[in-house]
Amino acid sequence: MYDIREPFEAGAGWVWLDATTANVVCQIFDALSPDRQETFKTLPASVILKFCWRVANGI
Repeated sequence: MYDIREPFEAGAGWVWLDATTANVVCQIFDALSPDRQETFKTLPASVILKFCWRVANGI
């Protein structure tokens, strides 16, 4: 699904994540219904990250 690239090689649209953050996003994505997963995929990275950390922290 994703290409391996050098840092900033691809320009806009790429976000670097640490392993912990990537794990949180993957776990929350997997817990969503298929309909919500499709909506989730269309959100900007900043919204996804904020949402996932709020869920993970129980906020």
